[in-house]
Amino acid sequence: MQKIQIKNLTWVDIVDPKKEDILYLQSLDFHPVVLKELQSPTLRPKVEEYDNYLYMVLHFPIYHPKEKTSKSMEIDFLITKYSLITVRYGKIQPLQELWGKCQFGNEDSLFNYSAASVLYYILQELNKFSFRQIDHITKKINALEGKIFKNHNSKNEEKLVEEISIIRRDILDFRRTLKPQETILNSLRTRSINFFGQITLPYFDDIIGDHLRVWELLDNHKEAIESLQESHNSLLSNKTNRIIKVLTLFTGIMLPLSLLAGIFGMNTRHDPIIGNRHDFWIISGLMFILAIIMIIIFKKKKWL
Repeated sequence: MQKIQIKNLTWVDIVDPKKEDILYLQSLDFHPVVLKELQSPTLRPKVEEYDNYLYMVLHFPIYHPKEKTSKSMEIDFLITKYSLITVRYGKIQPLQELWGKCQFGNEDSLFNYSAASVLYYILQELNKFSFRQIDHITKKINALEGKIFKNHNSKNEEKLVEEISIIRRDILDFRRTLKPQETILNSLRTRSINFFGQITLPYFDDIIGDHLRVWELLDNHKEAIESLQESHNSLLSNKTNRIIKVLTLFTGIMLPLSLLAGIFGMNTRHDPIIGNRHDFWIISGLMFILAIIMIIIFKKKKWL
């Protein structure tokens, strides 16, 4: 547990709450139900208003390079008039960066008039971090677009399918984490007016606007990756069709030749040509002429 106090405002940050942390919160008269929920991560985001504080649960996506996807990280907020308590379960980079700035006195403006100002700057930093997180998706989509429209072999095609699937999963996980936030932030905006007064309205309108911009950017990426997947599937389909076409034409040429070879291979008593001095070359010549005729027919039909 860490604590920063500037002027009359306090920010307490708790990481992976332990028994002593819960006892400390219990001494501040937080509801037992809230204390029980703080002991482990909560799957469902929410905001609740109590007599003298707000309790909010939010989830933010954090990218994990090893697993190549964004995972949901939870932050719980206990908000009173002049104190803010954040409870998190694991390392959350933007929160740690902001905490470091506050420790060195670089963000005294956070501690203006009430805990709402601290909450505003924390949510603002988390939204900024979401923009930074989306940058890796943007770079991957741009690189993928170049690869799709270049000549590539079958091994590269398999890698492209895998890359598309990984990017789509990352966008899906990102969207799934952020989707419930709009409802929660709108509820926070309403409750903060009752709790802190009208002065907080522009702050939380700004936070909702940042969230919507993140969501719109994710929507653009979702449409882009879906379009690239359709384009890649079309290119693969065209390539497959060309291969099938060549194999079909080859079969069409070989079929009459096989029929001719089968006819002359029958063990009948009076086979034409068979038994003559140059029977092999005559039959080979007939097969060659038949193949040439088939190729000419295919070209006239514009199948070749």
